[in-house]
Amino acid sequence: MKIINNSNSLNDVTYNKIREDIMNMTLEPGMDVSVQKLSERYGVSRTPVREAVVRLQQSGLVEIYPQRKTVVSKIDLQRVREEWFIRTSLESAVIDEFIRKCSELVADTMQELINKQKKYMDKKYFREFYFKDNRFHQLIFQTAGEELSWFTIEEVASHYNRIRLLYGKMEGVQQSDIDKHVKMVAATRKRDVEGMRKIVMEHSNTLLERVQVMSKQYPQFF
Repeated sequence: MKIINNSNSLNDVTYNKIREDIMNMTLEPGMDVSVQKLSERYGVSRTPVREAVVRLQQSGLVEIYPQRKTVVSKIDLQRVREEWFIRTSLESAVIDEFIRKCSELVADTMQELINKQKKYMDKKYFREFYFKDNRFHQLIFQTAGEELSWFTIEEVASHYNRIRLLYGKMEGVQQSDIDKHVKMVAATRKRDVEGMRKIVMEHSNTLLERVQVMSKQYPQFF
């Protein structure tokens, strides 16, 4: 995909596109992403690519080996656990405010997102399924008025979010996720704060319990 932009924002556009492709695993962990290759891939000069790579290194998404190579960072299991803690702590913390502020329209929107997820219940659509899953949880933060918390999760949890993509490819996971989302909508309609928090924690804990299985199933990414 070529990026055409002559303004100073070209650096940001280039960075955001490369980051997006790393996060959705179009650029897989361990893949060679030299400045030259990225420049050719995205149709931009080396300068914005070089600056993007430096920023990606700072955020832990690429590793630079001077005079040798630059690669997409493999998924770090310790960082996954730390990012999981951040995500789970923040999501649990916003439940009270979410339930207080939510409306039937919010609950209906959550149900619509579940219906859209069901259209992608095939492992080959794991990215599309993941994007709808993300939107479902983002809505919780937005409704609670905690969009900065969601932005923080998206910026920080780069290893955790990539493993979520892999998780979505595992047998039975998509149906399990949908079942939990249905329970979350029911708790939302009942304004059941503790019930909602319990489901959110179960939802998050299930993934963490499968981390070791995923690292063995996809050793090339760890």
